[in-house]
Amino acid sequence: MSNSNASIGMVKDVIGRSCPWWLSRLLAETRGTESTPKLLTTSAQRLQVGGQLSGSCDNPALFPFRHTLHLNASTPIAEAQVIMTHGRRLRMVCRNYGDVKWHVDLSDFLSCSGTCLTEVEEEVERLTQLTRRNSYTSPFWVTQLQLESHFRNALAGFSTGCPPTNLAHVCEVYENPNMFVELSCGAATTARYANLGEFRMQPHLGLSLKSCISFLRVFSPINVQTRRAFDACVESRLRLECQQSGCWCSVWGTAQDYASCGFAPLDGAIGVDVFDALGNPLFLIHALCTTAPLDVFSRCYPNDSIFISDDTR
Repeated sequence: MSNSNASIGMVKDVIGRSCPWWLSRLLAETRGTESTPKLLTTSAQRLQVGGQLSGSCDNPALFPFRHTLHLNASTPIAEAQVIMTHGRRLRMVCRNYGDVKWHVDLSDFLSCSGTCLTEVEEEVERLTQLTRRNSYTSPFWVTQLQLESHFRNALAGFSTGCPPTNLAHVCEVYENPNMFVELSCGAATTARYANLGEFRMQPHLGLSLKSCISFLRVFSPINVQTRRAFDACVESRLRLECQQSGCWCSVWGTAQDYASCGFAPLDGAIGVDVFDALGNPLFLIHALCTTAPLDVFSRCYPNDSIFISDDTR
């Protein structure tokens, strides 16, 4: 085991899981040469466990994770696990950045699309073998549909360094068994997954994991009236909108949707024109552009403790 792998193995999350191999790149600037085991926690987790964990990290390079020293931690960690498991979920809503930023970027290690594809042992082994054989440094695996959907926007391609503009190369990757892995992910059907590293704008440069983690966050916006997820067409459009604005809000609806629930958008609220899977036009407004955003989130997430933050980080 290399020194890097040995060091990263000493870092765990609040419920005791070890860091994945790829996180070492994000921690490199702040880890230094310390040999003390550390815990990675999040701002939301810190608030939720009521200050049981101490310590801080002022280096923004580590964002979105925070680390705390793991000192005499057997009892505090056990308490933290109980609180995190049985306590009400704390949903932090930032007026500038929405609520998804906190609960995806700042959640568990495998919360990003493509980093936790399957729990089928044989498939995990195939992914591992291909990663080693092709020397991938990216933890992200996507289908061709996901690639073309998520990265078709020029800004997304530029910020992540993976614009799928070379369609011939994209097709070549998904036809070459040395570049893709066919996975069922426990489902009845299989799909071909390729590593995002195959689609880098400049092959000699590594991917920006920070940008990819931001863009590939698990994002499933819901309708304020039905409290159900939108179809894939709408979700894809909202993902691009959130990527451009930097405000990742999980609750959206039309003016009529809000009115039916007793809410009202702000005067002149900015929205997004979208078409659903049936071709119907919709003008969607996110919950932070309403007169009572706290009440909107409370209705959509009745089991969460909602906390409005003015944090501008």
